[in-house]
Amino acid sequence: MGIFTKEDTHGSRSSSMTYALRWKRQNGLQILGVALFVVALVTMVLLGLYAQAEKQIVLVVDGKEQTLSTHKGSLQELLDEHSLSVKPQDDVSMSLGASIQDGDRIAITTALPVTLTIDGKSEQRYTTARTVAAALEGWNVKLGQFDKISVPVSSAVEKSATVAITKAVPVSLSVNGTSKQMYTAEKTVAAALEGWNVDFSAHDKISVPLSSAVEAEGKIAITTAIPVTLKVGEDASTTYTTARTVESVLADKGIELGEHDKVYPGTTTPLTENMDVAVYRINKFTAEQEIKVPYETVKKEDSSLLKGKTKTIQAGVEGVTVQTIEKVYQNGEFVTKYVVDKKVKTEKRDEIIAVGTKEPVVEKTFAPAAAAKTTSSGSSSSKGFEYKTVLTGVSATAYSSQQPGIGTRTATGTTVTEGRTIAVDPNVIPLGWWVYIEGYGYRKAEDTGSAIKGKKIDMYYDSLGAALNFGRKSGLTIYVIGPNRP
Repeated sequence: MGIFTKEDTHGSRSSSMTYALRWKRQNGLQILGVALFVVALVTMVLLGLYAQAEKQIVLVVDGKEQTLSTHKGSLQELLDEHSLSVKPQDDVSMSLGASIQDGDRIAITTALPVTLTIDGKSEQRYTTARTVAAALEGWNVKLGQFDKISVPVSSAVEKSATVAITKAVPVSLSVNGTSKQMYTAEKTVAAALEGWNVDFSAHDKISVPLSSAVEAEGKIAITTAIPVTLKVGEDASTTYTTARTVESVLADKGIELGEHDKVYPGTTTPLTENMDVAVYRINKFTAEQEIKVPYETVKKEDSSLLKGKTKTIQAGVEGVTVQTIEKVYQNGEFVTKYVVDKKVKTEKRDEIIAVGTKEPVVEKTFAPAAAAKTTSSGSSSSKGFEYKTVLTGVSATAYSSQQPGIGTRTATGTTVTEGRTIAVDPNVIPLGWWVYIEGYGYRKAEDTGSAIKGKKIDMYYDSLGAALNFGRKSGLTIYVIGPNRP
């Protein structure tokens, strides 16, 4: 077998170490120089890269520009770098996580907080708009034509401002019965009327209090007052009223009508501006008065009495009639009077006289006959006067100027006179002629009457009682004489 000789390993290791130490000593400065060079080179490269990564960004915040330098890669990092913050409501021209490039122009509009109140309900809202109109549009709040807003829509939005909107509601407005639909955002009736430029006075009537709240679909009725001249009795004044008929204005002013009062014009007449309304106070009073009714003398032919002789068969008794007279006063002044009732207290009893018609028995003698006296027309008269004709079977009534509607002037222009004036039918007795009425004497045809036709006359008496008690007479005989009294 071969024999292997063992190598001296210790000597080998010492030689290697010695060589390394020698190499270090000889090349150490070179190695240090190279290391320093490499470090410097890396530093320069890094500085170059750093210089190449710097960006210039133009940031516009609410219209104000500023240029920012940054090495950040996103907008959010840029803002954080410069301690800038944005709210979710702000308007940013690019997303916060987007990469930024050198020369980028980034616009930010900050949202302003605004308290928005609609019909009393408030909430805080944000807007990047800079006018109230644009803010409302952004909030999708539509402003109606008649809505009320606390600030002009053209005004600028201010931070923490309050914008109050009151929505207009429909209201039915009626003026003197004419209605139309109106809209208002006012809270009271008075403010609504002022907003509508509706003029009214203290005399006008409004269906709801002016201080009451406006209600949607509510109704406001106005009746304007008109001037009326109101005369009650002798007192006259101009007043204002919302009444529209004479009757209602009297009620409106508290004027009560008496049982006999009269109103002009009538109570149902519609009122017009400046109309005159008169109330006449009518008072009626009644009184009783006794009227003496003279008895008449009735002559009856008696064939048992000698002609020319008379005899009282029945004594005359004057009658008494109690009349109830109603006197009428208008506004305190006497107007007229009427007989409303009549009662006989004492019956009239006519005087009856018997007139003898018996011819006396005398011895006949023969004496020359006297010439008969004749009238101008040839009619003979035994009455001691001349007459034109004789009317028999005439009926008579009586009248008085105390009767309502009867005046004192006759148809011929004379003044009525008791004992003279009679009313006739001019076709039977000519006006202005004298007549003789058996039992009553001479009378003159001075008047006419609508009821006096044919053989009928109406005898005048001053006293209404005497005329009423005259009654109606018939079977009278009248001698028509002519224009001159005998």
